[in-house]
Amino acid sequence: MTVIVRKAVLPDDLPALIRFMGHLHDLEHAIDPARQTAADGADPHMRYQILDAQQNDGLVALAETQGGLPVGMMVCSVETFPGEYLYPSESRVGYINDLWIEPDHRGGTVLDDMIAMAEAHFKALGLKILMLSYMVGNDRAGAAYAKRGFRPNEVQMKREIS
Repeated sequence: MTVIVRKAVLPDDLPALIRFMGHLHDLEHAIDPARQTAADGADPHMRYQILDAQQNDGLVALAETQGGLPVGMMVCSVETFPGEYLYPSESRVGYINDLWIEPDHRGGTVLDDMIAMAEAHFKALGLKILMLSYMVGNDRAGAAYAKRGFRPNEVQMKREIS
């Protein structure tokens, strides 16, 4: 089945975007209970991410079948890392903040098409680096990203304060 990745049309695509953010929230909550469930945070988080994308040269994309059935979403923005530890060409990057593809559409070209769209968007802005992150425990996502040339860059760790 052919899937097309296009820029989201707001507010028309908002319900689908929020639904997909909800799926992502529930998946991440299953890995880390500190993450909000769909019911607790998907709507405000998606609205926040859309605003962030609009304010930071970003992109909100929707993947849909030729029949118009939404099957995935991606939200990206430009991130600038402060400080003097990175070379200037490395301190401003394109960042895929959130990405969801419905299970029935994984393993095909949807992820490739989303990454290509993000890469073209950020290349047009003169950026040279594309970054993303995923939750430790979401091994399928990690493997899919590694297969497409992403490599670990920095590891965040957490612990409870006792």
